[in-house]
Amino acid sequence: MDPTLDIKSRLPIEELVGQYCQLKKKGSGFVCVCPFHQDKHPSMQISPDKGIAYCFACSSGGDIFSFYQKIEGVDFKQALKDLGERTGVKIEGLKMEAPVQKDHKERIRECLQAAQKFYASNLEKNAKAKLYVENRKVTKEQVEEFGLGVAPDSFSDTYEHLLKTGFSRKEIVDASLGIQKELQNEKIYDRFRNRLMFPISDANGHIVGFGGRTLGEDDAKYINSGDTPVYNKSNVLYGLHHAREAIRATKRVVLVEGYFDVIACHRVGIKNAIAVSGTALTEQHVKTLKRYADTVVLCLDQDRAGQQAAERSYMLCSEVELPVHTVTLEHKDPDDAAVADPEGFKKLMEEGSRPYLDMVIDRLRAGDVSSSEGKHDALKIILPLINAVSSSVERGHYIGKVAGLLSTTETELKQDIQQFEKNTVRIVPQKEEVAEEESDDSFSSAEIALGIVMLFPQLKSLLAELIAPEDPAVAALYTALKESPDVQNLRLEMLDLPEEHLERVSILMLFCEHLGFGAWSLSLAEREMRNNCVNANNTFLKKKQLTIASKLQKARQEGNSAEEGKLSLQYAQVLKLAKMASK
Repeated sequence: MDPTLDIKSRLPIEELVGQYCQLKKKGSGFVCVCPFHQDKHPSMQISPDKGIAYCFACSSGGDIFSFYQKIEGVDFKQALKDLGERTGVKIEGLKMEAPVQKDHKERIRECLQAAQKFYASNLEKNAKAKLYVENRKVTKEQVEEFGLGVAPDSFSDTYEHLLKTGFSRKEIVDASLGIQKELQNEKIYDRFRNRLMFPISDANGHIVGFGGRTLGEDDAKYINSGDTPVYNKSNVLYGLHHAREAIRATKRVVLVEGYFDVIACHRVGIKNAIAVSGTALTEQHVKTLKRYADTVVLCLDQDRAGQQAAERSYMLCSEVELPVHTVTLEHKDPDDAAVADPEGFKKLMEEGSRPYLDMVIDRLRAGDVSSSEGKHDALKIILPLINAVSSSVERGHYIGKVAGLLSTTETELKQDIQQFEKNTVRIVPQKEEVAEEESDDSFSSAEIALGIVMLFPQLKSLLAELIAPEDPAVAALYTALKESPDVQNLRLEMLDLPEEHLERVSILMLFCEHLGFGAWSLSLAEREMRNNCVNANNTFLKKKQLTIASKLQKARQEGNSAEEGKLSLQYAQVLKLAKMASK
């Protein structure tokens, strides 16, 4: 059996999409907020019958492979491998042509995996590192679960081991495991030396990089892998692979700062904890979090840097309307809190979080809010935070609280917010500007006409009014419909369609059903069918005119009279057809 068909039969589209988005039942299918654009409404349609998930607002989605490729940022070969592993379908021996770059990415992943095994074996031999891990209260089970290891205190041990394992110099450097000095082209040094190593994995558990904590006296306490073909620190969240199921179950994600913080949270039972790795929280991180959670709970360090990180996180989450709560610790960080009082820390994390704005207001209340200078400073802090609240009801709630705190009226505070908003320039990237209204721009008039025939097979004879399309997928459907059996209820499996066009046709059918074409009367369907045939023919003929006119001009410039005469005749025939089509 074809492995792609086998995987599709074992992994329903709604099960895959449900691992990334929160589905809501609608009719015979599901809907969800689209994960591919800044969607405020459930724009993505999921059809279990057709095996399709598609957003008609941003034209993204498809079958399980297209959806997985888009959401994970991988090519088809990697998607087939990942989903094959997930469903238990063996894909060995499957021949697929793939660009060299894709093969290189796979080699980098294998190189990183080999490095992790090497680091893990070194931890067992390193008494100093083992003692350090024990003192940090990391259990043996967690060492194995999180794949901890040790990079040797050497400039070349890791590099030489990977060379012997079969990886090239370029693969080791491109995996960010080796560093090649510009002035010493022949020499490659290990990036990580004498460090406790934390593998960084993507959401599916594939190692994409490392973080390393020094075991010596290095100035840089932590260093991370550089960006590589498989790792971008702005996209990856540490621990997501371990926390994903708990996040889905609780609808909450706990965001902490460091590797040890994540491990400490998991150790006491807070399994939905994750961290950023080597960077501050980014827009892409927030988009990823929204796929899984309804609420972000910030549990960051209690210093000034932690407060600034919390504010930035709140602002980013507010952009996508993802609620933010926070937890205030009595200790420096979650790791210290979990070590000092495991049960108390767990209870605090499960029951002690509150909305971020409430925490900020309480912090302001503890300071000077009576003097004019104090009120001025308080407004500088609170105005951008309230302005980020999109809900009118929630915004009104906080305006009331802050007005009371500053002994002013809500009207005056609203005026300050409006002035702040005027002075704030908001820049929205063009690529994020996606219309929320569905449009048939994604489908040609010819496709719409063929979709109508799928729903109303009685109108098959009207295909004679449609000029045969040239697009391969549309042409395949056109031919299949002309040759389809004469039945009242036509199903996709009744059509003789090439496998490579099934996805596009399924998306077309989902679109037609979503817009309610199936509820039309036969007379309305016939009228719309004829209108779309006319539009499709006009578009086809205009395109033909332009193509022939361009060739004709070239023939004249080259003095090719024979070609010019031939093209002139073709142009006249197309003009005649265009006049007939417009009547």
